Amino acid sequence: MSMKEQSNNPAILGTPLRLRNITVKNRFIRSATYDGYGDSNGMPVPETADFFSELARGGVGAIITGFAYVSRAGSAMQPGQYGIDSDDKIAPWRDIVNKVREKTPDARLIMQIAHCGRQTKRKMTGVPAVGVSSKKCTYYRQRVKVLDDDAIAAIIDEFAHAARRAKEAGFDGIQLHGSHGYLIHQFLSPWTNNRKDRWADGPLFMEKIIERTRELCGEAFPILVKLSYTEDRDPGIRLEDTVETVKRLERLSVDAVEISSGTMEYALNIMRGACPLDLILKVNPTYNRIPRLLQTFWKKFFSPGFLKRFKPFEENYNLAGAEAIKKETSLPVITVGGLRTVESMINCITSSGLDAVSMCRPLVCEPDLPARILTGETTKARCTGCNLCTIYSDTPRTIRCYLPGR
Repeated sequence: MSMKEQSNNPAILGTPLRLRNITVKNRFIRSATYDGYGDSNGMPVPETADFFSELARGGVGAIITGFAYVSRAGSAMQPGQYGIDSDDKIAPWRDIVNKVREKTPDARLIMQIAHCGRQTKRKMTGVPAVGVSSKKCTYYRQRVKVLDDDAIAAIIDEFAHAARRAKEAGFDGIQLHGSHGYLIHQFLSPWTNNRKDRWADGPLFMEKIIERTRELCGEAFPILVKLSYTEDRDPGIRLEDTVETVKRLERLSVDAVEISSGTMEYALNIMRGACPLDLILKVNPTYNRIPRLLQTFWKKFFSPGFLKRFKPFEENYNLAGAEAIKKETSLPVITVGGLRTVESMINCITSSGLDAVSMCRPLVCEPDLPARILTGETTKARCTGCNLCTIYSDTPRTIRCYLPGR
């Protein structure tokens, strides 16, 4: 098949993807997406199996879970978050994995694991927020306790044991959440990492997590990594920093890197699209406690400046970063962010040389989108980027699409 024929043929998206220690049946990845199916203790509720099974039946090659915290201290403020912080969670997760595999044995299941660091609230975790430095997050506004060597070593061990539990539960691998301002990202970023000790070397923390995980899980257990290639801070992570980080990951033989951007300080720059301001003021726990009169005043005089902080949506908005990184590494590179048309997805593989495409909101709207693309039934995702599903993730609701008819 000629390059021109490939550029118009969705069949390229249906070809298997061979990673170092795992084969994915096609080039569609479900990127980690908060779904709210965890109970108050971080256990997956039984409906989780149905939720993941629907995605698997919809044709996606690999499902990456919404992130599971490695310790309660590292959990987020969302009420339905998953955990993998204790051995009693292995059996419930094993039940989920087995039920999904009963219906779709060829689906690959990857657990994303993370520690929030400074991006959480004490009222949720019960302990002070911690971080690589004392710099507060402008969104969460928590006082931050600086991690010392012993605390860092303990968290490295928490990550590795979380990976071990995921392996024992039957997951095909894990993904380290090194993006969006969470703790691994905080070590990588010059904005937060102003240390003078050995941890000033940003990638070192993640490298130690990978090394310890290999000790507990073996060299063959797949490890993927998600990175923000840039962020909305100066000094912050830049493309050249991420290229160097990926080169170091290459020496550790990770299985793939997924390229995103941004942090929770400017959260809507992570996913782009609409900013439903009235809904944010109504349901977001940071803003809904502001008295109504003050909300009205803020909307009139300050919201224009607030909205200017956010970047406009554009198709495949992380592609340039992913392309540049792919040119500098032999690792498989996955791009996420703004993928809406089949043409752009095909071009990621055929023109940009990337290895897979990863999606969040389009699969909330259409769980069967990959299957419909591969059969030629559709050439464009229905998702409009309204971000209602995003904003409602700060409530007790489970994930759903709010488009009419969904």
